Amino acid sequence: MKILLAVSGGIDSMCMATMAPELFRESGFSVAHCNFGLRGADSDADEALVRTWCDARGIPCFVRHFDTAGYAARRGISIEMAARELRYAWFRDLCETHGFDAVAVAHNAEDNVETLLLHLLRGTGGRGLRGLSSEGRILRPLLGWSREQIRAYAREHDVPYREDASNADTRFRRNRLRHEVLPVFRELNPSYLQTFAREMQHFAQENDIAEDYFRGCGIAPEADDIPLDTLLGLKHWRYVLFRLTERCKLDGQTFDALCRTLEGTLTRSGKEFRSPTHRIVITQHSLLILPLEEPTVPEPVCIPGPGDYAFGGRTIRIEQAEPAGALDTPGVLVADAAALPFPFQLRSWREGDWMQPFGMQGRKKLSDLFADLKWSRPQKEAAVIAAPCGEDSHVYALLGVRMDESLRITEASRSAVRLRIASGSDPNSGR
Repeated sequence: MKILLAVSGGIDSMCMATMAPELFRESGFSVAHCNFGLRGADSDADEALVRTWCDARGIPCFVRHFDTAGYAARRGISIEMAARELRYAWFRDLCETHGFDAVAVAHNAEDNVETLLLHLLRGTGGRGLRGLSSEGRILRPLLGWSREQIRAYAREHDVPYREDASNADTRFRRNRLRHEVLPVFRELNPSYLQTFAREMQHFAQENDIAEDYFRGCGIAPEADDIPLDTLLGLKHWRYVLFRLTERCKLDGQTFDALCRTLEGTLTRSGKEFRSPTHRIVITQHSLLILPLEEPTVPEPVCIPGPGDYAFGGRTIRIEQAEPAGALDTPGVLVADAAALPFPFQLRSWREGDWMQPFGMQGRKKLSDLFADLKWSRPQKEAAVIAAPCGEDSHVYALLGVRMDESLRITEASRSAVRLRIASGSDPNSGR
């Protein structure tokens, strides 16, 4: 095997590099060092140590300099997360370019406990309780070693290393756990590392069982249109919902509110929940998971006369018709041709639009009509409005659903105009 050793210059990774021939017998080694540029001369001294150590042993050494602070600022993430993303992306590139079979990183037993506790604090579900492990191309050969054992090894084998002063900075959450929380665990249970390691093995086994349940529940893991009957018919639907919405990065309160809404039966349709990345919309029959991006509003389309017109990914058919018997087809609106003069326009709904719905007294805002229909936001965004050309908020019709009283067919009507959505998604369909 060809192994890439991730070596920072600290005691853990320098010990791993020193013991690599014993850890990975009959394997070839190279070293990868990340200079994150966060500690000035100290970062450069770490790099110099790693280069010197590799040169003395004839081990190939890859070094990469990163603008970690700039990357974190551009992505709006913490320095810790930025460093993690940068180094693992580079490791993947090195593996693909140079044919390494695996990357070895020097996480130890305390690192594993710290990671578990950070997952609990952040709220990552059952999978976060399994801690660290060797998986895929990532090998963690020191997970069974405590920091005390690693320091003893360094002393015994004269391993050179550098202390990172930032490891003592308790402003970082991991360091605070390391220096303030783990000593309490050690006092309460001197064997806490072994206890945590054993429990994480149990958590991993239980998570595998949960994973099998999730994969076999009948809903695709990346589904974005989830049938409510299928979801709510599951014994453990809340767990399945948690897994389905993990990509949305919902906070705990929003997820709990979503669950409470789904448990209701009367007013859940049309409800929407938002996360930093997604919208989750409840319709009458499904749960929609939609990327959080501004909808593209189609440009208004002028209708000079009968014909087929493209609008918002759909085909709208405008036809001349006889007025007699014209109201029998669901989804088709038929208007008195004299009351619906050409040209008019097809456009999206605008705040303030209103009509006097057919058969009703008084004007009604379309926003109120949407509420009556229990339409979700995607349905409102997909609505097709027939309206006078210009900025008039008194509209002729909500295609497929309602038209204005002024367009009513009467005994005096001599001709009619039929409006219908001929192809594409029907806005009344739930999408």
